[in-house]
Amino acid sequence: MNNQYLNINFIRHLNAFYTLVHEHERLRANDISLYMALFQLWNLEHFPESLIINRSLVVKLCKIGSLHTYTECLKRLHNFGFLTYEPSESLFSRSVIKMLPLEKNESSKHVKNDTHMGGNKDPGKGGSINTQTVSNLTHFNNKQINNLINESKTARPQKESKDKIEVPELAEICTYFLAAAQSEKEAALFYFHYKAIGWTISGTPILDWTAAAEKWISRIPSFKNNTIANTTSTTGGLRSEEDKRYDEPF
Repeated sequence: MNNQYLNINFIRHLNAFYTLVHEHERLRANDISLYMALFQLWNLEHFPESLIINRSLVVKLCKIGSLHTYTECLKRLHNFGFLTYEPSESLFSRSVIKMLPLEKNESSKHVKNDTHMGGNKDPGKGGSINTQTVSNLTHFNNKQINNLINESKTARPQKESKDKIEVPELAEICTYFLAAAQSEKEAALFYFHYKAIGWTISGTPILDWTAAAEKWISRIPSFKNNTIANTTSTTGGLRSEEDKRYDEPF
C-alpha cells in the first residue's frame, strides 16, 4: 500500500478538509455531505487506496435524493481534487473512488490533474493546495468546532425540556373528565382538538395536559350559555302579554 494511505490520520485529514472548505468558494452543501459520507466509508475500510462504493448506501448516508445531483457532486469533488472518480463501464459493476490524502507534505503529492484544486474560484486552472494556509487555519477550525460542540452541549438540555410533551391517551382523559363530572363526549372533544394542533397552545408545547383540561372544563358553562343565547330569538316581534282573539276581524 502507498505510504500516503498508511499515514492517514482521521483528525488531521478532517481538519485539512474543513480548512479547504473554509477557503473554497465553489463548494456546495451537497458536495460536503457527499464527501463526509464517502470519508466515513473510507474510514470503516481503514483508508484503502481504492474504494468500491455502493451507490444506494452512499446516497442514504449523504441524504442526496437526486441521482443527477449525486453524480454531479462526485464530478465536482473529482475536479476540485478531493478524490478521483472512475465511473463504472457497465450496469453490473460498481464505480471506484480513490480518496486523496489532504495532508500536504514533502513526500505526499496529489495525483496530477489539470482540473484539481488550485484556485478557489476556478478549479479548472489547476495548481496545488496551499499548505501554509492549511496549517494557519487548522487552529481556527478546531476552535470553531469546539465552540459549536460546547454550545450544543449547553443548549441540548434546554431544548429537550422545552420540547418534551406529555401526550395523554383518550381513556386517561375520559377518566379525568368523568371525575370532574363531565361527559365522555366532552373529553373526546378536548382530546381531538389538541391532538389536531399537536398538543400545543399558541404554538407552545403543552407540558401539563391536566392544566389545559382544567381550563377547558372551566369554560364549558360559558360555551353552553353562548350557544343558548345564539339560538334564542331576540326580535320580540311576535311576543305580547295581551290575550288576543283571532276569531274576530281586525
